Amino acid sequence: MYKPMATPAVNSSKSNTKNVDLAKKNPETWRIILGPMGQYSYTLNGTKLSGVFNGHGFASDTAYNLVSYKNGDNVISLGTGSTNARGELHVINDAIDVGAAQEWTGDYKGQPAGYKIWLVPAVNVANGKLAWHPNAFLFETSLAR
Repeated sequence: MYKPMATPAVNSSKSNTKNVDLAKKNPETWRIILGPMGQYSYTLNGTKLSGVFNGHGFASDTAYNLVSYKNGDNVISLGTGSTNARGELHVINDAIDVGAAQEWTGDYKGQPAGYKIWLVPAVNVANGKLAWHPNAFLFETSLAR
């Protein structure tokens, strides 16, 4: 069963850091399933997104790309990293312009605009385009706003 990662206490008067959990999902139902997971702690300043992703449960020595999904097969790379021997992953990204937040359909229909943050194997991203292999991806459990 999916269990969100612990969120560190943040003094809201000094920080506007937010968190998005990323989890493996069944691409037919979009329900969360067992598998690797992680959390992206981020700051959004206008349209510039910066943050840190920490995850675990991955295969060792595998390269990943943290992306902001836009639409179709378009993504903006936020950062890359490789898992260590224990299957842990740490990706840091500096402020990257991700463009305007989008309104989404499906589970997010009627909600304020936001950003979909995904973690995908690095081999699935080239020149801002995504090769669709959802069984290998981690998907956001809420929009980044």
